[in-house]
Formats: sequence, C-alpha cells, structure tokens
Amino acid sequence: MMKVLLIGPLPTAGHAIGGSRTLFAETVRQLELRGFEPDIINTSRPRSGLPRWRMRLIGLVVLMRVMWGAVMRAPRSRLVFLNMSSHSAIGVAPAVWLICKVARRPMALRFFGGMLPELYRGYGYLRRRLADLTFLRCPLVYFETHYLLRAFGSPPNFRWLPNTRDIAPPQRAPRSEVRRLVFAAQLWMNKGLAEALEACRSLPEGCRLNVFGPVMRDTDLSLFEGHPRAAYGGALEPAEMIRTLSEQDLLLLPTYRAHETYVGVIVEAFQCGVPVIATRWGDIPELVQHEVNGLLVEPRSVDSLKAAIGRLLDDPELYRRLCEGARARGEVFRSRHWYDEVARDLRALCER
Repeated sequence: MMKVLLIGPLPTAGHAIGGSRTLFAETVRQLELRGFEPDIINTSRPRSGLPRWRMRLIGLVVLMRVMWGAVMRAPRSRLVFLNMSSHSAIGVAPAVWLICKVARRPMALRFFGGMLPELYRGYGYLRRRLADLTFLRCPLVYFETHYLLRAFGSPPNFRWLPNTRDIAPPQRAPRSEVRRLVFAAQLWMNKGLAEALEACRSLPEGCRLNVFGPVMRDTDLSLFEGHPRAAYGGALEPAEMIRTLSEQDLLLLPTYRAHETYVGVIVEAFQCGVPVIATRWGDIPELVQHEVNGLLVEPRSVDSLKAAIGRLLDDPELYRRLCEGARARGEVFRSRHWYDEVARDLRALCER
C-alpha cells in the first residue's frame, strides 16, 4: 500500500451535496481501489447562509487545520495530493507547497471547477509571481476542462481530469418519447429554475417536469404554486438521484451560474442514457454536443428553451438519436479509465 495524504472536502451530514465534495469522495474511493492508503484532511465547511465574519473565521480555522495536518502528516506519506477550488488557491496552495518542499515530499494539485484563469489575471503582480513560483510548479496539476488548460498554455505538468462518474443505472427499455422531464441541481435561481418552470407551463397533457435539489438561500418555492406541469420533489441522496434520473426522459439545466464547468448531473444523466437541454454557457459546450447528445440553448431565454423542448416532443427520431449519443458520451467520463491514469501519474511521481 502506498500512503498518500489527501486534502479536500468530503460530504458532511446536514450540508448540501456539491460537486467538489462528490468528486473528492470519488477520488478517495478510486485511489483505495488502486492500492493507495489515503490519509485524509477534510476541508469541508458550510457552503453559505452564515454571516460573512463567521465564514471568514471558519475559513481561518480550516486553513490552520490544513497547515497543521500537513506539517504533521506529510512526512509520513509518500506524496501530498491537494484537491481544492480555485477560490482558495492563493490562500492555501502556496503554504502546502512550502510544507511539501521542507518535508521533501512531492505534491500533486487538483482544481475543482473553473475560474482560476480569471482569478490569476486579477491577482496583481505579486500574487501571480507567488502562484508561478509555488503551486503552479507542482509536477502534477489537474484541471477539469480544456479551456482551463488552454488558458495557461497547456504546460507539460498540467493534465486534464474531468468530472467523472461510474453510474450503473437500473435497466429500462429504450426511450422513444419525452414525457418525464427533470431539473436536478442545487436550487440557486441562476441555475435557470425560473426559466425551466416557465418553459414547461405549456407542456402537453401527460408531460411533467420533476424538480429535485436542496433549497438554497435565494430559492423561490412560490414558483411551484399553481404550476400545471411541475412539482418539487425535495433533495435526493446520491443513490436516489441515480435511480430517479434513470426513470426520466430528458434533463433540463438552463444554467447561467458563473463559472460552470462539467456539471456532474449532466455526466450522470448521460450515463443513464438521458439527453440534456443545457445552455451555451461556461464550459458546458465542451460536455454537451449540440444535436449529438443534447441541445444547447441561449442563457436566460425561455423562448429558446421552450423551442428546444418542442423539437424533441415533435421529433421522436431526433430524440432517440440523442439518447444513443448521451449514453456514448457518458462512457467517455467513466471514472475507471481516468483514475487508472491518475494512479499511474502518482506512482511515477513518487518514483521520481
């Protein structure tokens, strides 16, 4: 067994399931399957809803826990693998990099989501130099999308590690028509919830939009009152989400939330054979291929979303083709293949 210090956010009871927590938990599981012995420093914190001063205090406590844990535990590990959002990079990654240098342990770094190039350009000269001289020099730096790699010129120490899943949905007969539509996400309003609900008001008899996800601080549940074709089903645990997705015919995600990358529920829908209508926004067009495994619509446009839904209601052949494309696209993002590569990278890093 190769002991590795893994730093990142694990799912925590009482907190909304988020993409970074799901991905880090999957990273831990996949590395265990490949003969690694994870030693974990959990960086989870409340996502929102607390006063700003309390969030800053919690952030400082988490930072101190990470620093102390890295100082004490890095020397007992073969390498340190830091998993984090780009928001926290400049505050955490340089210190972990320095600890690894002093402990003579290699460091790998994985960024969840997007936004780092924009932050980097806004750092100012001193912060950019700090990033250049510390964490961006790690021998392995993983990014979620091709855009992020291109933004930094694709240096040889940078790798593509997308949002992956290994969904084994229940078997069902091939889909032939759209009747059950689903919106599944944290219910931030800029995920396109209001637009999805408005576009589905005119669904024909027998069609329905099912909405699932945790209520967030700006969620407007009054939008469901008197809606003729939509219902809110609450938040689902991961296993329930997979079963529920596999029972749906079409995923709607008309998001315009800042810095969207490879949204996990889209990957899950693809692996369930469910095509997607999503927005031309962020890095989603890297994931959803228009008229191959889904349809892309304009952000904030109810008319564009309504027209795309209408196309699939009126064209069963197009819908069947998108179902086949969704399943094929989902196979590209199976965790097994990607973590085989990660495991080889980490072992080679230790050998060097």
